[in-house]
Amino acid sequence: MEKQQTRYVLGKRAQDGRYPVTVDGTPIGTVHRRHGSWYATIPGHRIEARFRNRFDAAEHLVTLTDRGIRPTVPAPGDRPAIAPDLRIAGTGLAATRTYQHLVPDLRPTLPNLIRAVEAMARLAQLGWTPLEGYPGADQGWLMECRLCGWTGHRFWSHLRGRNGDQTPRPITRHPGCIPVADMRDALLNLGQERRRHCPCPVAHPTTVDAARTALTQLGDALRDGAMLSATIHARALLEPCPASTLRAAALRLAHNQRTRARRTLGQPVT
Repeated sequence: MEKQQTRYVLGKRAQDGRYPVTVDGTPIGTVHRRHGSWYATIPGHRIEARFRNRFDAAEHLVTLTDRGIRPTVPAPGDRPAIAPDLRIAGTGLAATRTYQHLVPDLRPTLPNLIRAVEAMARLAQLGWTPLEGYPGADQGWLMECRLCGWTGHRFWSHLRGRNGDQTPRPITRHPGCIPVADMRDALLNLGQERRRHCPCPVAHPTTVDAARTALTQLGDALRDGAMLSATIHARALLEPCPASTLRAAALRLAHNQRTRARRTLGQPVT
C-alpha cells in the first residue's frame, strides 16, 4: 500500500515502463523497475541506489530534492547510467555507427551481450527492428514493426514466449497492425531475407570457432577496461546480419563452452 502523506505524486506509467514523479508539484524525475529492483532517475544525475518498490524509489527523489538536486538536462531521451556504457566509447566512430545504438542498456558483460544477440536474432524472425539496445526482459524496448511500420515499446519477456514455447504475446502484435490472418505470409516473406551464411562485407561469427575467437577478444577487452577496443569487437556481435540466427546459435554454444572451461580451470566467469 502506498505511503500516506507523501510529498511526491507518481504519474501514469509510460510505454517504456517509467513512472514520472513530481515532488511538491514540480517534475523531478522517474522511477522504473529492472530485474526485480526499482531505480530512481533525475535527468542529468547518476543514481545507482536500488529500492524494494516504486514508493521507496519515489521517496528517495524527495530526499534528493531536499538536498537541492534538480534535473540538469531535459528529460526526453535521458537514460540513467547504471554501469559503464560501451556506447560512450563508440560515439562518433564511423565504423560503429551502424550498431552503436544496439549495445545493451545493461552492464557490459559477455552474458548480457549474448542475451542481446539472441534477442535481436529472434526479433528478426518475428519481424521487429530494435531501435535501441537490449534493455533486459522486463523493460520496455523501443522497436519498429516491419509488417506495418508502427514504432513503440514492446517487452522481450512477452515476445520470447513463456516457458520456452516460442509463442509471442500478444498474438495481435500491437493495436493497428495488419490482420492476424495476414501475419503468417508477411513473416514468411521477411524470412526470405535470412541466410545460412554471412554475406556482409565485414564477416560476422557464424561458426563456433569464429564465435570463440570473437568472445575471447571481446572478453579480454572488457577485462582490461579497454572500452574502445570492446566497442569495436562488439560490432561483430550486434550489427544487423542476414545470418543473425546462425550467429546467435554459434555465439551461445561458444559462450557455454568458454564458461565450462573457465570453471574447470578455476578462473572467474565473465
